[in-house]
Amino acid sequence: MSSDIKLVSRCIGIDDGPFPPKTNDKVRHAPLLVVWLKGAHLQQLRTDWITVDGLDATRTAGSLLRGSLHTPVLLLGVTFGGFNLIDPWKIQKLCKAPVVVVVGSRPNNRAVKRALFKHFPDWGKRWELIRSLGSLHKVRTMPNEGPVFFERFGCSTREARSILKASAFVSRMPEPLRLASVLARGLFSSEPSD
Repeated sequence: MSSDIKLVSRCIGIDDGPFPPKTNDKVRHAPLLVVWLKGAHLQQLRTDWITVDGLDATRTAGSLLRGSLHTPVLLLGVTFGGFNLIDPWKIQKLCKAPVVVVVGSRPNNRAVKRALFKHFPDWGKRWELIRSLGSLHKVRTMPNEGPVFFERFGCSTREARSILKASAFVSRMPEPLRLASVLARGLFSSEPSD
């Protein structure tokens, strides 16, 4: 692992916030939040909007992460704003740091593929990214709680486990992701005004 990467001192978390239900053909948006933690303390927060079920989440995340190098990035899954996907390989290349995709339970990829096929003409493109994620691993970040599942990019499985364990302070979910989720729900409880 690069000596530039500070496992415990800094970590980035990315999650989305709530978005309005589909009522007509109106384009909907969801907030995307990026939080920087130094230890257990919030250092920085950046937000922007992504299109619900669109294809702009990777570009938006990349823009929000601009200037962040050598700091591990944690994604809460790869789907944001419905089925708008963030490509962890592109984020890893941009940040020159490990990217770890974290989920609380083992995903049902068959159900995901069926949903993509049913609802998206470009389902193959979206499925290809999900299929390319690689092996799913698990780690118990807190002694008395269940494991979290993860995929890793730009680091070994052992390094990813170390990042996740070092950044879980309050619950099994690493603090950058837990805080991004809390802030997303607290700051964005309704549709943006036009």
